[in-house]
Amino acid sequence: MEYPRDFGDRGLAKFGDSLLNFVFSLALSEYLGKPTGERVPNASLSMALEFSGLRHIVPPRTDKHGKGDIAEALFAYAWLEGAITIEEAAGIIKENLNDDVRHFARKKEAIGKALGAVFSTIKERLEL
Repeated sequence: MEYPRDFGDRGLAKFGDSLLNFVFSLALSEYLGKPTGERVPNASLSMALEFSGLRHIVPPRTDKHGKGDIAEALFAYAWLEGAITIEEAAGIIKENLNDDVRHFARKKEAIGKALGAVFSTIKERLEL
């Protein structure tokens, strides 16, 4: 099946939301050494797009919720197209996490940086 390369697609964003939260929870569980379930904040997704140099795929004046949807749709598209696997994405996130992920005030940026590494990989592989 082929998927449209439309990062504004709501269905793709919803699927990507579930997929990305799973991948992040998996990586965080491995990093912390115990099972945990976490949601990825839109602010972190917005930062991840910035850190990975993908700002150009975001329409002007898009708020952080809209940027989060675009990031989620992009992740789902990349996974569906075989550009990245669950295991690889979780590994990249885990490698790029640091103890700031445990700190309330620094958590969102720590997540954004770790996800930025995943989106950098996706950017290269999808030639964005």
